[in-house]
Amino acid sequence: MAGAGGGLRVWGSLVLLGLCSWTGTRATAPNPVRNLTVGTQTTSSISLSWEVPDDPQNSTYRVQCTGDCGRTETQTTTDTNITVDGLKPGSLCTCSVWVEKDGVNSSVETVTTATVPNAVRSLSRQDGTNSSITLRWTAPQGPGQASYTYWVSLIGEGMTDPRTQNTSDTELILKELEAGLLYHLTVWAERNEVRGYNSTLTAATAPSEVTDLQNKTQTKNSVTLWWKAPGDPHFQLYVYWVQWASEGHPQRGQYPRANWANQTHRTNETQYKVEALEPGTLYNFTVWAERNDVASSMQSLRASTYPDAVTITSCVSTSGGYGVILTWSCPQGGYEAFELEVGGQRGSQNRSSCRKGVSVSGLGPAQSYPATITTIWDGMRVASPSVTCHTESAGVIAGAIVGILLFLILVGLLFFFLKRRNKKNPQKPELRDLVFSFPGDILAEDFADHVRKNEKDSNCGFADEYQQLSLVDHSQSQTVASAPENNGKNRYRNVLPYDWSRVPLKPIHEEPGSDYINASFMPGLRSPQEFIATQGPLPQTVGDFWRLVWEQQSHTLVMLTNCMEAGRVKCEHYWPLDSQPCTHGHLQVTLVGEEVMENWTVRELQLLQVEEQKTLSVRQFHYQAWPDHGVPSSPDILLAFWRMLRQWLDQTTEGGPPIVHCSAGVGRTGTLIALDVLLRQLQSQGLLGPFSFVRKMRESRPLMVQTEAQYVFLHQCILRFLQQSAQAPAKKEVIYESVENLIYENVAAIQAHKLEV
Repeated sequence: MAGAGGGLRVWGSLVLLGLCSWTGTRATAPNPVRNLTVGTQTTSSISLSWEVPDDPQNSTYRVQCTGDCGRTETQTTTDTNITVDGLKPGSLCTCSVWVEKDGVNSSVETVTTATVPNAVRSLSRQDGTNSSITLRWTAPQGPGQASYTYWVSLIGEGMTDPRTQNTSDTELILKELEAGLLYHLTVWAERNEVRGYNSTLTAATAPSEVTDLQNKTQTKNSVTLWWKAPGDPHFQLYVYWVQWASEGHPQRGQYPRANWANQTHRTNETQYKVEALEPGTLYNFTVWAERNDVASSMQSLRASTYPDAVTITSCVSTSGGYGVILTWSCPQGGYEAFELEVGGQRGSQNRSSCRKGVSVSGLGPAQSYPATITTIWDGMRVASPSVTCHTESAGVIAGAIVGILLFLILVGLLFFFLKRRNKKNPQKPELRDLVFSFPGDILAEDFADHVRKNEKDSNCGFADEYQQLSLVDHSQSQTVASAPENNGKNRYRNVLPYDWSRVPLKPIHEEPGSDYINASFMPGLRSPQEFIATQGPLPQTVGDFWRLVWEQQSHTLVMLTNCMEAGRVKCEHYWPLDSQPCTHGHLQVTLVGEEVMENWTVRELQLLQVEEQKTLSVRQFHYQAWPDHGVPSSPDILLAFWRMLRQWLDQTTEGGPPIVHCSAGVGRTGTLIALDVLLRQLQSQGLLGPFSFVRKMRESRPLMVQTEAQYVFLHQCILRFLQQSAQAPAKKEVIYESVENLIYENVAAIQAHKLEV
């Protein structure tokens, strides 16, 4: 009987030896253990259990585990369970159990199992948006080069069931999340079908950004901002941060709260009044939403405070009673120019005229005149308190002169000569006569002298001309642009088209304001509507922009800004990035091809009206070397760009007016339109009038040629053109031909896509 221990008894006799019998014993192998199973597993141990053999008689059990987990010493036990220690985490093991009795082993029972992987290390939130969270971690401590499957489970506020997904990488982007929501995240490693220990983290998605940030009201010391809350489910739990800094003091840091100066404030409302500001100062305002210490993307706005009003310190009658001398204090903060009004007469003075006497002539003697001085800054005007100026009595002066002439002719003659000397040598040279005039057309041969004259004393002449341009009437009606339904369509609140010159869109049924876009017809050399000046599209107006192109049947777009400048969005990227079309309403836009050069890019676009199945070819000339509020580094580069553009316009006589835009559609846009018109006027008439034409443009759209530097640069470009014209003409065909050769590379892709549609 197996395992009984009595052996097998044999009887026999050996007569030769005289023996009667011989007896011997021999043990048989014991039965193996039954139902070997794995119990508790940890990172360094495995528990095993089994049932006793069929013939239990005080058996001794031997246990050994081998494999990736490391070979262990054979362990001995009389129990039917054991915990094997000293194993490697996350490793595969083969564990063997057998019975030993009287030095004889049973057959071996084996089971394959694995230890538990360690928890992942350094779990952290790396990045996130309003719909995603990026997690990163380090592999668990364990065998080198081990491969794991990682599981990530998340459950957010209001969720009943967790969401789980896996990856083999140590980084995962969790997508399609709700904005501004807190999530509880669990990450664990799995290897050999054994789940490791959990690592947990709490992280939140960013709120969506605020929209329609506006400068609602402003004074000389405050600006009230207003914005729309994000359309997130939990927006009522958001707080908002408002940050501001004066122009020239850029905000630092990637995270918006990196700069903890006095320029940051928190509010629970969707509006905030920023106070204690300097008058006449341009500020950058930034607003973002926050929840769970996670900030949304920022929305920015540039706005100025109103300038300070001056105080008229004196108004003294001039000798003879036909004029007065006005003196006023310099206002606090920024100011560009002053406008004087005395007795109905108006005139401008540059910013250096404060604290100096300004002579106003042409008044009547023995009269009283109300006088005001208006401070001008960034298109805003603030009038001083009115004072009353009195002129002297001419009769008293005349009687005194007659008496002197009758009684003492010599004294009268002496007075006459003294008057003449006083005219040649005035006692108060700082007094400045008020001039109500502006330059007219200038002959080509006189233009260089005109520029040199105005460049003297740090462009003093240009400064005087530009300040007179600020007096162009800004009070024209802007009712449509100011309508509430159109507020969100304007990139800048102080750049609104006039009602009479705006470009209307075809209205869409039951959509108030659908006929509005921030665009104006602009005069040229041959037509009062030769160009269209417009702002760079906003995300919500890209469709309107392409409606403008289609309805005007314009074949030419001129873009004078980059989409991002100095970290700020200046224009939405409104054309396709590649040959894949973009659809805006009933219009489909396709990029056919492009030619990229050092300072500009030329793109060929095709516009398809899906309902009518009609197409329009559009060429976009994108000049990329013109800084906002600044000027290009050299007139030569812009003139080369203009020649290429003008060659195209001369060949493209059909269709609507060219559409020109920068960010606001006034500074760079106005400078290029003026350059084109004035150079053509110079070529056809031999004269030109920069001042007159810029003034004419400003009557159609405010702030055209936005800065004095741009006004000076316009003159420098014209002067350089005259200098180049005196030299041998350069080849102009190469650039244009290279554009033509590449511009139609993608026509086949366009046609193929149309067949699919």
